Amino acid sequence: MKLAVPSLWCALLLAGSVLRAQPAPPAAEPVVELPKFVVTDSRELPPPESWRYGTIPGFEVLSNASEKGTQRLLRDFGMFRQALGHVWQIPQRAGQSTTLIICGRGAKFDQFIPAGKLTPDTAFASLFLKQGGQSAIVIDLEATTLNVLNLEAASDPGTDGNTISVEHDKQLYREYVRYLLSQNEARLPAWFEEGLSQIIMKMQFDKRWIEFAKLEDPNTISTQAAMVAQMNALMTAEDPEAPTFAGAPAEDRDFPAALRRRSLIPLDKFFGVSHDSPEATNTLGNNRWGKQAYAFVHMCLYGYKGKYQKQFMTFLQRSAREPVTEALFKECFRFPGKNGSFKEMSYKDMLMEIRSYCDFTVYEAKLFKAKEDVIIPPPLLVMREATQSEIGRIKGEAMVLAGHTKAARSELIAPYQRGERDPYLLAALGLFELRHGEADRARKFLEAAVAAKVKRQDAALEVAKLRFADAMAKPAGRGGLLSAEQTAAVLDPLLLVRRQAPPMPALYDLAGDAWLRCEAKPKKEDVTLLIEGAQLFPTRLKLVYRAAVLAGEVNDLQAAHALADHGIRYAPDGTGKKRFEDLKATLPPAPAAPPENKPAPSVPAKK
Repeated sequence: MKLAVPSLWCALLLAGSVLRAQPAPPAAEPVVELPKFVVTDSRELPPPESWRYGTIPGFEVLSNASEKGTQRLLRDFGMFRQALGHVWQIPQRAGQSTTLIICGRGAKFDQFIPAGKLTPDTAFASLFLKQGGQSAIVIDLEATTLNVLNLEAASDPGTDGNTISVEHDKQLYREYVRYLLSQNEARLPAWFEEGLSQIIMKMQFDKRWIEFAKLEDPNTISTQAAMVAQMNALMTAEDPEAPTFAGAPAEDRDFPAALRRRSLIPLDKFFGVSHDSPEATNTLGNNRWGKQAYAFVHMCLYGYKGKYQKQFMTFLQRSAREPVTEALFKECFRFPGKNGSFKEMSYKDMLMEIRSYCDFTVYEAKLFKAKEDVIIPPPLLVMREATQSEIGRIKGEAMVLAGHTKAARSELIAPYQRGERDPYLLAALGLFELRHGEADRARKFLEAAVAAKVKRQDAALEVAKLRFADAMAKPAGRGGLLSAEQTAAVLDPLLLVRRQAPPMPALYDLAGDAWLRCEAKPKKEDVTLLIEGAQLFPTRLKLVYRAAVLAGEVNDLQAAHALADHGIRYAPDGTGKKRFEDLKATLPPAPAAPPENKPAPSVPAKK
């Protein structure tokens, strides 16, 4: 039995045979002279740090927390990922990885808080950082409670509204869900990401059962808060001016408790919150916007026996690609009325419905039970002392994502200055220098990394781009075309990372550019690369066209006709469609498909 949450994601199916053939063997890799850095400021070389390093599926883990604390967090996280696989069938892109940084001492977590985000009324215990294809999750395992000026918080009896307790495992759940959602090409709205994260982070599980989307009793409070409230009541019973105990730290409550006696945000403002808004980046505790997102998503997915589920999914799809307005909302939330008419819900109508749902929740939680263990505690992760290259690379790139460019550069350069030459560090240094205007120095780092066969797509793609630019500036083939050797030099780094996931459309685009400008004719197995790209990215019609042209040149007529037909069907009317029609008209007829081998009819056995 599987419990499925409605979703919009589909897994990519990889097709095409493995290609290693090239138009000509590349020349031997030249010796790359790496750049030299002159230290003019002692602060540029921070003292070495001690961190532990390990890997789990999809993650590089860097931790300076205690062994016990790290292992406990990772064990729970491993079980959570198993449980999540039973209740939410979202495909994770095969092979995509990120980094998990666990800060346990030395106030290291603060180094990763994005620039300008730390203010007196904010508190962070976890972070999800992302730019392009790079991402990192950072957990503050050092903090057990956080002080935050939370004037909106509705305090339970016996609690201190300005102090929030931290549940590290749930914060890791939240950031992991955001990481999974970020893999969707068209990013989903911030309110949906937060609402779904809140639902999933509250999931309860054990070895044989999973309970999903269940809400806590809003009238319950923590044992510590109850004790404080009782003690204070006794102390002030006879003397209202008697001193009282400080309240217990507030807890992160479900929306029925968190939104009790609090006004809701008008929906035009609610839907207008972006991913980088303060409301979306500071969701620890009883954040009103975050809890309202929790309530809205929970109601539409699990409330009122699925009354809003169909309309909600339509609204979610459209809001991912269109500006959200009340008119769009009404178009999505339409319900059949009398005499064939339809009733539309306005923002005001839905806000009243959310308010009612917060006060009187009517929903169906999902419970999964098994007779045998289905969630297996993972073994202890084998961790070792991290090298200075690993520390500098992982911390430095996370700081880049957080916008701390100067600190990131110091982290990346420090191990290089100490003599470290790990190829992945060189790749990270090259990409950093390239993005900050040091093209010559970046080229040396990147070429050295590719020569060491680094399996990193962004580094390989940049080297291929640089080589292609060099070749186009001085083409060595006849008629201003590229020679076979130049084309091979461009393709070599692309082929090195071709099988890395997730697939990058730019890799196939650049391969197509190189082949179309090469004086040598490709072989049939060479064109497989372009056909593979067209299969993976069928909406990139320029790539589809190039693949069709080259398939026709190598007499792969079945592929050429199929690609041309795809372009004719999906290209916009006009010049785009005509290009595919003209191409198809020039192709010889495709050979007939081989007949299917049908099994011979069975002969009944003689009695």
